[in-house]
Amino acid sequence: MGFFDWSALTEKGPDLDTNEDFVVAEPGYGVFVVADGMGGRPGGAQASRVAARAFMDALRRASAAARMDSSVLAAAVAAANDAVRAIVAAEPLMDGMGTTLTAVVLSETRGKIVHVGDSRIYLYSRRRLDQLTDDHTLAGDLIAKGFLGEEVAEQFPGADVLTRAVGTRPTVQPDTYDLALRRGDWLLLMTDGIYKALSRDRLESLVREHPNGGAAALAGAIMEAALAAGPEDDLSLVVVRQT
Repeated sequence: MGFFDWSALTEKGPDLDTNEDFVVAEPGYGVFVVADGMGGRPGGAQASRVAARAFMDALRRASAAARMDSSVLAAAVAAANDAVRAIVAAEPLMDGMGTTLTAVVLSETRGKIVHVGDSRIYLYSRRRLDQLTDDHTLAGDLIAKGFLGEEVAEQFPGADVLTRAVGTRPTVQPDTYDLALRRGDWLLLMTDGIYKALSRDRLESLVREHPNGGAAALAGAIMEAALAAGPEDDLSLVVVRQT
């Protein structure tokens, strides 16, 4: 396992009493997770925390090699899904609670992404920022299928409605991707409170402005900019790179 320069930040949105986002950073396992709960407060906050912890618990029981296996990651997401649904079974008033769950598992210069929902992972490499995950929303599905362009799809009624989440159905199928990294590449994991406040171009410029700074400085700059932009939701961010 390599060493990582990383930082994680989370802030509740303006005029909100509870932060529905949750972040898990386990550099010893090479695992970094963001989750954004849904279903109303406090249900959303509970869903994100329960799901992220159940996911991480499952990966702690796996070997380093197994943590890079798509089937093992899918099983960890299934454990998270079951954990959220167990709460709903015990407390019917929590019906509708669920969460996004987006994670990266790193080992040396390779990694694995596992993703459900509309939180995102970006890769900054060779002075370019690229989105690695697809949004599991109505708009995202329309874009992925080529039915509508991005600008039109985002204006579509119900564009932000999640089409895939952890805990809302008996089973959930995560997206998994292989990831190749170069030394110095940054990974940015974030909930929608960040990327809806800051455009991709603005995010890219913020990373470029911190070429030699560490993770704490970069995460702080992104969070400061997002808060200054007047966010409408909770904001969570993990930045990480191999050292």
